[in-house]
Amino acid sequence: MKKRKGDLGLREDCSGGIEGLPLQLLIMVVVAGLGLTIIMGWMNSIAAPHSIGDIVVSPAEILVYDDDGDGMYTNADVALTVTVTDEGGDRLEGATVVLDGANIRTGSGGPVRGITNDRGQVLFMGLSVEHFGSKLGMVTVTVAKGDYGIDSSYEIPVIPS
Repeated sequence: MKKRKGDLGLREDCSGGIEGLPLQLLIMVVVAGLGLTIIMGWMNSIAAPHSIGDIVVSPAEILVYDDDGDGMYTNADVALTVTVTDEGGDRLEGATVVLDGANIRTGSGGPVRGITNDRGQVLFMGLSVEHFGSKLGMVTVTVAKGDYGIDSSYEIPVIPS
C-alpha cells in the first residue's frame, strides 16, 4: 500500500500498537474495585437511625370539675401512666417524658416530667390540672431521648364535666 501525502492511515507494522493500555486499564479496574469495596464496607457499618414509636397514656383523658361555679375546672388528684416504645415496638427505657398544657403541675406546683423505667413506663401521681371554660383543653406529651429524637405528637384531652 502506497501512502499518499497527508494520508493518516494505520501503520502496517502490528508490533507498534498500544502496549501500555491493557496494563493501565487493569490498574484502574483494581483501584475502582478496592474503592467500591471500602465504600460499601463503610456504608454497611452505619447504623439505621432510631425513632420513638408509640406513646400510650392511661387513662386516655383527664376529667376536670367546676365545683364552685366560677368557670375554673380543676382536678387535684390526677394519676397518669405513660408508656413509650421505639420504632420496633420495644419498650424504651430512659426516655424523658414532659407534660405541658392546661396548667398541669405536680403536687408541689412544679413542672411535670419523668424518665421511663425498664418497662418503658413513667407513672405520674397527684397531679393537678386547671382549665378555664367549658371547652375541651389539651395536655401535650413530649418524649425525648438522645438518638431517638423528640416526639410531641400525643395530646391528652382535658374534658370539663
